[in-house]
Amino acid sequence: MARSAFSTRAAGRERSLARIVAPVVLMVAGGISNIGALPPQSKFVGLSKTFVEMTPAQLAGQLPELKHLVPTESQDELALLLKQVGAAVADFFDNFLNTACTETVTSIVDTPFDPAVGHYGAKFNYLALVKPGSDKTSLRELRTDSKGHEAQTPTNGVVTIGFVSMTQHFHPDLQADSRFRLLGREVLEGKNTYVLAFAQRPEVARHVTRVQFAKGGMDVFAQGVAWIDPENFRILRLRTDAQLPFLNIGLQKETTEVEYSEVRFQQGGKTFWLPRQVDVTGKLGKFSFRNRHRYSDYRLFLVETEERLKSP
Repeated sequence: MARSAFSTRAAGRERSLARIVAPVVLMVAGGISNIGALPPQSKFVGLSKTFVEMTPAQLAGQLPELKHLVPTESQDELALLLKQVGAAVADFFDNFLNTACTETVTSIVDTPFDPAVGHYGAKFNYLALVKPGSDKTSLRELRTDSKGHEAQTPTNGVVTIGFVSMTQHFHPDLQADSRFRLLGREVLEGKNTYVLAFAQRPEVARHVTRVQFAKGGMDVFAQGVAWIDPENFRILRLRTDAQLPFLNIGLQKETTEVEYSEVRFQQGGKTFWLPRQVDVTGKLGKFSFRNRHRYSDYRLFLVETEERLKSP
């Protein structure tokens, strides 16, 4: 999913709204390692039924994008499909090079009684960088301004980040952290894609969503659906949702929808499937938020350029 922060400076409302939401950082996409810090099993009691467990009728009610799904009658293909998708995802992370692109973001936060409490639109340089070390299942993702400094968190909207590494749930090293189910086939972009659902297993998940408040936070577990190219087993589209309920922190809904496209880099001769557009919607307490991210002009992020990356 993505990282997000919310506050407001609307005239006459700043103090009262700050008491309601406080600054919040929502880690929606992967990259938070939870190894060695697993909470007690009792924490997971009462979680709603996941996409892996729902009937076809329940899925159709929750996910309108599956209205043309042709359900599968068995799970006989699941093991092989996971192996093939896992190989494609592992190849992506093993061969990934530091990249930069232009990101355009719009964010709207509102309540039933006060639309557009927070709103911003901005353009950034978006970076996805390989992390040092042996763990190849996540990337460092951040935004910089025109001077190469890490961008400051906006004070009038929700900030979401972390989309390039979202396919990590299907990496062979992390597949044991989730349950999977082959839902069937559906035509997407002219391809008869495989539709695969997953749900993280709270008792063992290592890379989880983090909801971070000013004075603390907690882990949230993801579920989702991926549309997979039947020819090369790349993920063409990915939707993730928070497993619910987490009403004790006010999180009632969070959905991230990623559309991928093929990006060819002349330098290095590399080809990667990278986000083209991302929509994040959700509800936190009384506040609803809607973010749209558009990505263009992908390019390699050179080592000499990286030296300019510093906080102001």
